[in-house]
Amino acid sequence: MKKITYADQTVHWEDWWHGYYYGAFYIFPPEAVMKEVDALRAQYDPKSAGFCRAHISLSEPLQRKITLADVDALRSDLGSIPPFEISYGPLRTHPPYPGVTYTIRPEEEFDTLRKVIHGNQLFQGVELKRSKIVPHMTIAEFITMEQTHKLFEKLKGEVTSGTFWCKEIVLAVPDNEMYFHPVLSIPLGTGS
Repeated sequence: MKKITYADQTVHWEDWWHGYYYGAFYIFPPEAVMKEVDALRAQYDPKSAGFCRAHISLSEPLQRKITLADVDALRSDLGSIPPFEISYGPLRTHPPYPGVTYTIRPEEEFDTLRKVIHGNQLFQGVELKRSKIVPHMTIAEFITMEQTHKLFEKLKGEVTSGTFWCKEIVLAVPDNEMYFHPVLSIPLGTGS
């Protein structure tokens, strides 16, 4: 496992950023999909785009550094989960919360993946606050409800839906400016 570098200048961080210090697991779409969604994020929610490229949030934030033993256990557990095709779209909103996202399916495979990850020793004792959040890929989240309705109406006929294969999960950690960088990939379906 390659050495992971964590932020070392966090005095200026907002309070909630500290909860993500050790990163979290995500699904990143292929580059072509990422570019398309990143362009929407940059246009309609530069704040959100300023944290990370297009992604699907998968796990709770890590509460400690990931160890080689954690990675080995995850590799073993994820080895039994075959890669699966993800469908993104149509667009949706999440009342009462503001934001416009792509719907992500199939939820069953996503939920299985999330449960396997959260079953790892890395998440022992961690409250699973996000486990009931439906899978989604965000276009805009730091907007008002009024902006949400307008953006949804504007984009619902413009953006395309699509599919891609989920073949790995990715740990991404924030740098000093709270921008998340992929630092570790763990493949699915290796048969381990």
